[in-house]
Amino acid sequence: MKCKLCGATYDEDNLYFCIGCGAMLRNPATGEIMEENADFSAPVETVSEETNNINASDDMSDAASDELLPKPSAAEPPLPLPEDDISDKTEEKPIAEKPTEQKTEKVFSTADIIDKDSAKNSAAPPPYIHKEPTASPRVQESAPTAETPAVKSTKVGAGRHIGAAIISLLAAVVLIAVCLLFSLKLGFTGENLHKMADNLDRWSVVNAEFDNMSLSDTLFYESDFDKLSNGFADKTEFSLFLAKADFRAFCADKIKEYADYIIDGKGNEVTLTENELVDFFVDNHEIGKEVFDYEMQTADYNSMRSVLAEKEISDKFSVGKIGWEIKFHLENIKNILSYLSIGILAAVFVLLLVWLAFAVKKRGRFILGYFGNIFVFSGLAVILAAAAVSVGAALAYVLTGSFLCYLSSMLLLPTAAYGACIGLVVLIAGLIFKKVKNSIKTKARIQAAKNSKA
Repeated sequence: MKCKLCGATYDEDNLYFCIGCGAMLRNPATGEIMEENADFSAPVETVSEETNNINASDDMSDAASDELLPKPSAAEPPLPLPEDDISDKTEEKPIAEKPTEQKTEKVFSTADIIDKDSAKNSAAPPPYIHKEPTASPRVQESAPTAETPAVKSTKVGAGRHIGAAIISLLAAVVLIAVCLLFSLKLGFTGENLHKMADNLDRWSVVNAEFDNMSLSDTLFYESDFDKLSNGFADKTEFSLFLAKADFRAFCADKIKEYADYIIDGKGNEVTLTENELVDFFVDNHEIGKEVFDYEMQTADYNSMRSVLAEKEISDKFSVGKIGWEIKFHLENIKNILSYLSIGILAAVFVLLLVWLAFAVKKRGRFILGYFGNIFVFSGLAVILAAAAVSVGAALAYVLTGSFLCYLSSMLLLPTAAYGACIGLVVLIAGLIFKKVKNSIKTKARIQAAKNSKA
């Protein structure tokens, strides 16, 4: 490399500034060659100690010969300045020199090169200064890691856990109510009840206890059937007539009407009228003739209708009268079992879960733990309720012989089946929540053990 300004040559092509005159040979920022100052095509002259010694001896010989030579006239150019002043005066005025003297001016001592190189390098910015901007992203990347332990160190106090436990209990109660009402909505329909009532045992229906008497005996005395048949029919024959005439199917049809009105609000208020009972006997006239050994006349049926009207049968079996006796308006059942009511309760349940999450500061492990307890407890409660409805009502019928217990044990079987399925799904969901919570807890312990070892 050769500096065009001072004529100095170097064997190093990566210099940014000339050591002799300080001219810029490369751009420090881009590394681009400054062609107006540097010439890379010039031959390289190496600087060594031998060259310095030879040049020093040449200088001495030249000085001796100069004394013998005649002194230059005033017209001749002045002698060159000392070696140290060459770099300072070169840019101001070119010097005409002898061939030997020009060679001497181009050579510098090793000590001068080292001193001037260190001075120029200290003034010039180092090439690696452009790597400094890469340090800021590293600092920014490490900043979030310093805040992470502060988030993990948040603790949930005992007061929050007590509040979360209360919310969990309320949420479990609401979830149980949602499951039971949904089971009743699916299973307690007019069509399902009609099918179940139609599959009842005939003799179980006829002999079922009703008002401290069997159903057949109650109808026998309420209708004064012994007088209407002129003494040809007794209680035993009347029970046989009801069984052969399939009084069970008649009851199934009426149960469907009651269920459609109470649950779905279909039609007008349902009741059992005297005309419907008399029509049942008229439709089974031939069976009565065979069982009673007596053919009832039209006057007998009209007398039965009058007797039943006097006993106010239609009023006794009306929905309003039954509700007044049990102190509950049966018409409200359709509102309770509506999808709107079930949806409102489900929304309340979701709201309680949200409150629970905020109560434990949205800590995932605690949320999963409380959710697991809620779903497991609710699922078990729904399954036990379904078993109590199906098994308990049947056991109560065996112990008491009550017709209502027998009817409940049979008619609520679809509801119990749906309840058992829904409770099982809720129970499985709770077990899944608990499993995930235990997995997170186990991973946290393993990570803590690794950190302690590290």
